[in-house]
Amino acid sequence: MSNVLDAVDAVFQTYDIRGKYPEPLSPPIAYRAGRAIAAYLREAMRVDTGHVAIGRDIRHGSLELAAAVAHGLQDSGITPVDLGLISSDMLYFATGEYRADFDGGIMITASHNPPSYNGLKFVLSGARSVDENTGLKIIHDIMVARLADDPPAAIAPLRAVRRDVAEAYVTKLFAIAPGPYKKLKVAVDAGNGMAASIFPLVARRLPCEVIPLHDELDPDFPARGPDPTEKGAMAALQAAVREHEADLGLAFDGDADRAVIVDETGAVVGGSVLTALFARVFLARCPYQPVLFDLTCSLAVRETVAEAGGTPIAAPVGHSRIKERLHKCKGLFGGEESGHYYFRDFYCCDSAMLAALVAFQLLSATGQRLSDLARPLATRYHRTGIKLHFASREDAIAHIPRLDVPFPDASARDVTRLPTSDVRKDYDDWWFCVRPSGTEREVLRITVEARDQATAERRLAELKAVLTA
Repeated sequence: MSNVLDAVDAVFQTYDIRGKYPEPLSPPIAYRAGRAIAAYLREAMRVDTGHVAIGRDIRHGSLELAAAVAHGLQDSGITPVDLGLISSDMLYFATGEYRADFDGGIMITASHNPPSYNGLKFVLSGARSVDENTGLKIIHDIMVARLADDPPAAIAPLRAVRRDVAEAYVTKLFAIAPGPYKKLKVAVDAGNGMAASIFPLVARRLPCEVIPLHDELDPDFPARGPDPTEKGAMAALQAAVREHEADLGLAFDGDADRAVIVDETGAVVGGSVLTALFARVFLARCPYQPVLFDLTCSLAVRETVAEAGGTPIAAPVGHSRIKERLHKCKGLFGGEESGHYYFRDFYCCDSAMLAALVAFQLLSATGQRLSDLARPLATRYHRTGIKLHFASREDAIAHIPRLDVPFPDASARDVTRLPTSDVRKDYDDWWFCVRPSGTEREVLRITVEARDQATAERRLAELKAVLTA
């Protein structure tokens, strides 16, 4: 039983259940998770006999984990509904658009993690995220309390009611981003992930010419891995954009909920720049609305939102936190430096496909090159960052108060502290943000931005010295 407890503790993360497959994340653990999720729905949400949508990506073990969690739900009186191979935002669509049909949803994915990983992401009806602060810890505790309840010796293949939401999902995307669209040439690197099957459904409704790369589903992700932000991962896309003289390029992660965008020169357009550009698009349509951005986004985002007539609101890093804040403040749009973009009309959820459509809209409406649109924002400030490793998450968080000591040559004019232990301090000509990583539990992430690169690098060195002394 101690081995089971160790496995349960190992796979519960800040935002979801995630770990290497088949150990510690095994089908028996997924079965236990299904039972615990059903108990959570019954005890916390007053759902006795409901329906839970289950989607999965192409990873090794996804079908087996889906079968296991489905049986766990079934054995607890909940009816699983199989959505098949989908992107994560298609699960958000299903549980958001058909909230009367689904009491929750489970996506089998490890998103951008290496191919040896898999996971379970749980949402409630209405596509409301569940993380360690909003129910995931309760699900963990239910699993721990029921360790003596052994799963079946063998888990049968997945048998559940099947439902296809693909066409309705694409229709929803175009309802939010209706165009008009001019003919564009776009290079698309699906990275052997779910975008290989999802992006063609979107592209066939566009007047665009597509140069496809790595567009076959493959659980080994042989082309570049599931994470497009890894060093060297963008090389093939950048080369294709330049070779074919494309207007832009898109690279998707494993579950196609995040897209990295490059301009016509092959240069990566950062998350802050795209958040600012997308905010302009939405504020032109719906002015005077709140726009959210995470604490690590450039000051250029705050300035651009204000210039466009919106209300800039800083939020904690992390998809479940941004979604929650977007709901509460009735925000129009939100963006993260990491490349996740959130839309009020899409249940306050993130969607890489919708972000791609907004980029196409932007180029179609302005007639400008993406590099010309991005350059004034990208060059306004300069940034750098680092990851610092500690003995444990508790040790990492315990080091953050060291930064309360004032700098001898700078006084903070604005300080933001969040319950998540994220801290951002703004000075006259620079700022920094330090926060515990949501995916690497022993890591602190530091971001520094200044008006010139030399100042950013110098301030980062000072912060590192304080935290590691």
